[in-house]
Amino acid sequence: MTKNYIALIDCDCFFVSAERALNPDLIGKPVAVLSNNDGCVISRSKEAKALGLKMGEPYFMAKHNHANIIYARANHELYQKISDKVMNKLKSYTDEVEVCSIDEAYMLLTGLKRLYKKNYIEIAKMIREEIWKELKIPVSIGISSTKTLAKLASDKAKKSGGIFVIGEAKRKKILAQTLISDISGIGNKLGIKMREECIFTALDFVSRPEHWIKIKFHKNGIDLKNELNGISLFGIKKEHKRPISIQQTSALKEFTKDIEILEKALIGHIRKASKKARLEGGKASSIEVMLRNKEFMVFCEKVKLNVVTNQEIEIIPFALKALKKIYKPQMIWRSVGITLTNLVYGDYIQDDLFIKPKVSNEKLGKVLDVLEDKFGKGIIKIGK
Repeated sequence: MTKNYIALIDCDCFFVSAERALNPDLIGKPVAVLSNNDGCVISRSKEAKALGLKMGEPYFMAKHNHANIIYARANHELYQKISDKVMNKLKSYTDEVEVCSIDEAYMLLTGLKRLYKKNYIEIAKMIREEIWKELKIPVSIGISSTKTLAKLASDKAKKSGGIFVIGEAKRKKILAQTLISDISGIGNKLGIKMREECIFTALDFVSRPEHWIKIKFHKNGIDLKNELNGISLFGIKKEHKRPISIQQTSALKEFTKDIEILEKALIGHIRKASKKARLEGGKASSIEVMLRNKEFMVFCEKVKLNVVTNQEIEIIPFALKALKKIYKPQMIWRSVGITLTNLVYGDYIQDDLFIKPKVSNEKLGKVLDVLEDKFGKGIIKIGK
């Protein structure tokens, strides 16, 4: 039976790396990316980590304690575009790719050895070098026979030149050097239970009898032991998980009380969210409009649409009406956003029997997408 080789490709400090890809002058400098509303740190370069900046540290504290760090506001649209390019690059080698998150993907290497006439380390090196050359995104690649071990190898790759392999010969030695809390899927609660049972390393865990693990940790424990022992239980899942909701929000350039500024920003968010929904092939049956004030208080209004849609021209009237319900003229606002909720797909889409389908609106949406892709974002403005 052929043994599978699985790689986990992890984009290093992805949000920071994406900012550096856009602005190479940031390379080598301490950089941190902030959440949309400048609330806290959500990504740090290794230079920023070395200065003591903590993940999740509030910006008002960070800028005081680490004034020499360069802070950038998150640009999730940019990050998603770069992520898509990275994932498409991986899929150019094989269709056996499972996208786990915006910055991680599993890839089945089995079979590529013969195709590229290289060993798996050389293939990983080729992938890593080409992603850097084409996209300027550094990645760490872990290789092993199971997903769990590949994830562990990827974590170790970050401190080992970017590529790390856990083969059978060194597997037990590596497990003995790995804290059980460093294994993917071991959360704080489970980690405490492990320590109570005197399990401190990954090798401690796999050394326990199977019947004992089954009693203490049930089926998930048995699965984890097998994966750590190099027995692959979880294959590559190629299917794309369609979202059940799509959110689009960002902080305003300046705080405001002006409802017209809020309306304009909201329409822009609806445009982006609708385009994403069309790309996914989904339609929303309801929406939620959000306002956040200067003190970070959040106000929301949910609206059920009278027809499932992914057309901004049909969503905007409902959204603006919802905005007026939660808008308070005496408050100062910092951000506005839209969430398309209860998305439905394909055969599950059923329009209202008493409402004639608005084919012209769907055509208009497609035309807007084509024009924007060709001439750039915001080429056409949508009014109220």
